[in-house]
Amino acid sequence: MDMNALATKLTYGLHVISVQDQANDRPGGFIIDAVCQLSMDVPPTIVFSVMNKNYSKDLIKTEGVFNLSILSESVDPFVIANFGFQSSKDISKWENVPYTLRAGLPVLDEAVSWGQFRVTDIREMGTHTAFFTVPTESEYLNGELIPLRYADYFTKLKEPAFAALKAFQEKALGKGQA
Repeated sequence: MDMNALATKLTYGLHVISVQDQANDRPGGFIIDAVCQLSMDVPPTIVFSVMNKNYSKDLIKTEGVFNLSILSESVDPFVIANFGFQSSKDISKWENVPYTLRAGLPVLDEAVSWGQFRVTDIREMGTHTAFFTVPTESEYLNGELIPLRYADYFTKLKEPAFAALKAFQEKALGKGQA
């Protein structure tokens, strides 16, 4: 069975989550693709599936609230590299990108839209944890932009994202900040 035939062809987006990291006195964040609206209630139930080895997963469990920035097709590849290829445990990711605090947490300035979510239930699912949530705030920021699909990341942005991270790391090494 070729799981990529399914996993890279489903129509789901690529987003950045921000969550407070009290231990390091800074916000953390990461790339997420597994987001699904489960109901049409007001507010709707939306589930986020987060890898258990993700440092920020425990931050969501502790804080119970987080923001989501919806990425656009024109996202800077470094945003994906910054939030997808590094750990918030090791680096202050939000220092590397333009953002605005909204409802107390960072939101990418270049996001299509954003929302804040409150956790209502948590389910352990083997390799992932499912966070059932309701949105408490949301807003269009750059609503004319087209949201990035996960499949487009693989075909258009994966290699540029790796190149952007390498350039960032080389620049940091040149400044003695590695």
